[in-house]
Amino acid sequence: MSKLERDSRAGAVLEVLGIAVFVHASGALRISGQPPDWLRLIWPTVTEPDATLPGSSAFLENFLIDARECWTAGGEKRARSGPWVEQTADGNELSLEATALTIGGQAILLLERLGEVFEAKKSMLQKARETVIAYQRLNSEMQKKEILLHCISEEMNAALANVITSLRLIELEKDPTRIGQLLRLASRATEEQQTLINKVLNVFAAELEGLRGRDGTAMAQTQLGDAVRAAEENVAPQFADKGVRLRLAGSGLDEMRVAMDSTHLTRVLSTLLENALQSAPAGDEVRLNFAEESGAILIRISDNGPSFPPDICANLFSRAATAASGPQASHLPLQFCRIAVENCDGEIGYESRHEGGNTFWVMLPTPAAPK
Repeated sequence: MSKLERDSRAGAVLEVLGIAVFVHASGALRISGQPPDWLRLIWPTVTEPDATLPGSSAFLENFLIDARECWTAGGEKRARSGPWVEQTADGNELSLEATALTIGGQAILLLERLGEVFEAKKSMLQKARETVIAYQRLNSEMQKKEILLHCISEEMNAALANVITSLRLIELEKDPTRIGQLLRLASRATEEQQTLINKVLNVFAAELEGLRGRDGTAMAQTQLGDAVRAAEENVAPQFADKGVRLRLAGSGLDEMRVAMDSTHLTRVLSTLLENALQSAPAGDEVRLNFAEESGAILIRISDNGPSFPPDICANLFSRAATAASGPQASHLPLQFCRIAVENCDGEIGYESRHEGGNTFWVMLPTPAAPK
């Protein structure tokens, strides 16, 4: 077999494999043998043997920097470009990969058209990514439902605690008017507990729809003053039992409106007030401040109790906090607060005050003005 026949057969094999061979000499890349048809789709000027590859590919030009280092090193060193896409003259796309190597002291560049095997790998990787995303979403939904289940338990326990505290205070109270107020609080707490029991079977769907809205956004509007008064009434027996005062600071409370469901806002405020009460010294006070900022309402609830340890502060609103123990913060309700606040595009956080004490803050957006 003559050299011409061997070169022709080798060129045919390379074309079937989708590989074009270029020799680097005098600063230019010249194709070895007849250019394959697919190469001419990208570079129409490369039509004859020894044709020079034009420098019209930004990706390839960038790779040639690494290729020259490889050729300078020589030996068995190789450099791969990784896959990239070039556009043909008719608007289609071809996936390519370049390899730089040295053979017999000659700098060689192999340009490979990636075919069905590459597309299969790419499809497999895409499906793997989609599977991971689906798993993450499912895991997130399971975590939310787990948190909501614990929140139901917390709500039922809170209602029962209100009844017990009210009855204990009635035993010590002599004022008929005050006794009537405590009886109404106890009665309302039992009604709330009964409502929770009746709704426990479908609470997950109702809670998630309420948090996200039917189209994935929270569109409810609530008057802040109503939610504050409802939360204040919810925690009144516990505050009275411990002798702690609740002091409101701010102006225009009844004119402030926030873009959040009223039930969820009342629960968030009640939870933060209960956490502040747990930390506050007996006979002291808890402060609830509110102020209007640009397009949002900032709510701050502060106490003068001991600051939370750093290890608790780091995960106060995360699922990892469920593993922490101790009476200083009720972690599961705080997770509900985070979910409820973030789903209406708000923010929630905690600050340890320099002078001592703790502050929980909530930033809630105001309703968008009608167009």
